[in-house]
Amino acid sequence: MKFKLVLITLICLALALPLNAADKPGDVPLPKDLRIQGKAPAALTARAWSGRWRNPEAPPQEGLNAVLIFEKVAGKKARIIYAYGDSPELKIKAGWARYPVNLATEGNKTKFSFTSKLGHVLDFEMEGDKIKGSLQGKNVKIVMAPLQLGKK
Repeated sequence: MKFKLVLITLICLALALPLNAADKPGDVPLPKDLRIQGKAPAALTARAWSGRWRNPEAPPQEGLNAVLIFEKVAGKKARIIYAYGDSPELKIKAGWARYPVNLATEGNKTKFSFTSKLGHVLDFEMEGDKIKGSLQGKNVKIVMAPLQLGKK
């Protein structure tokens, strides 16, 4: 009886592992010198976020995994890390970069934008536990959820 209980427990733990490990998409690299600094603005319910850029008309398996980290926040200015995974259909290799952004508050929302090193203008809007993003000039969107750093 104990053996069956232990076996069932181990199976349940094994099934739960992918849920815990799914915090950060596996193909998104992060810098080794990552250091979170400064007090987060009220609009931030987390300092790190993850999601998948998608064209709503494209197949669900297509898209680009992305991570956004507020590395340093000082008032209405922030330094973010924007990281992304591989996307063969878009001919994009995984990478990351740091960007300075200005945080603009409009009611309960905080907005910011930046131009990625790939030349895309990315617009983001934070509200509650979600960050929504869009790619200027393209029908590509992302909804990001809080990401817990430190897990693999």
